[in-house]
Formats: sequence, structure tokens, C-alpha cells
Amino acid sequence: MYTIITRNQCNFCDTAKALLQSHNYPYKTHNIQDTDNKWILTLMKGSNLTTVPQIFSPKGELIGGYKELERLLIESE
Repeated sequence: MYTIITRNQCNFCDTAKALLQSHNYPYKTHNIQDTDNKWILTLMKGSNLTTVPQIFSPKGELIGGYKELERLLIESE
């Protein structure tokens, strides 16, 4: 299952989710603006990740943002 770190009103986040849905890949999201997920923002800052979405593979490897996900899925076809 993919993991997507998101925020509210993020077009690239929505597009990344739609891309995974179109390939029937399951994913879960963590919105950094949700009170329960504030710890994720702290981890992101400590890792110098400054934008969302941040997308992780089912193996837990950082893919990057929407464009990196798109490239990965195109290359795997």
C-alpha cells in the first residue's frame, strides 16, 4: 500500500491519489493539517521535506511528489 502525506486544498495531492486510483493501487493518506498528524510535519521538517505530497512506496521507500510518482508508474508499464 502506498502512503501519501497531504494537506488540505492540494491539487498535486489530489492528482496523485487519482493516479493511484486509476491504476487500482491502494493507498493511505496522512494530512499534516489534521491535529493527530502534527508529528508528521515535525518529521518532514527534520528530513528537509518541504512540500506535499510526499509519496512512499509499499516498501516504505520515498518516491517523491506527484511528478516522480507519475514517472515511476509510466516506466513500470
